[in-house]
Amino acid sequence: MQFRPFEEGVEVSGENIGATLDGFKKYPSVAMKHLLRHGIVKSKPGEEPEIDRAAWYPLKAWLAAYEAIATEVGFNSLYSIGRTVPENAVFPPHIKDIHTAIASIDIAYHMNHRKNGEVMFDPSTGKMLDGIGHYGYEPIPNEKRIVCVCENPYPCDFDRGIVSAMATRFEPGASTVHDSDAPCRKKGAESCTFHVFW
Repeated sequence: MQFRPFEEGVEVSGENIGATLDGFKKYPSVAMKHLLRHGIVKSKPGEEPEIDRAAWYPLKAWLAAYEAIATEVGFNSLYSIGRTVPENAVFPPHIKDIHTAIASIDIAYHMNHRKNGEVMFDPSTGKMLDGIGHYGYEPIPNEKRIVCVCENPYPCDFDRGIVSAMATRFEPGASTVHDSDAPCRKKGAESCTFHVFW
């Protein structure tokens, strides 16, 4: 189900929130209003409120603010906002094609969340903590197709934007299609499925 954390005690990085908010740049006052209301940013007299990108914030509060922002600006904007998240990302050297790009989404996702104070993916050990779901990666043999099951508390259209942006960064002609026969978070499910073709 969209906008509902799977577990308590999970936080999201300010960098991740900031990257998502960059996609709301057409609506900065709307975004800031809801971030203030949900305690993500604090208002200081004489200063513009802003996200501390080095801080960590409760995932529950961020998802509530995000849902309120999306409700006000329209859910159709979520796809475009999702596309902006990886657009300016710096990729490690091993991410060199569409396969490594799609497979890396889950790792980046976990690196931007922490549980009980511990970052949910440690690149030095490969240890990944559960509690926020996953971005799946399943290449289909002998086809130019990847199935990506997104099981997490973020919205369906936002995830379609992220997957699409990662795919087209390495295969400009790639298309990302929502599987209408699979469960969907818009209908109360915990996951959505996307097919990436190129």
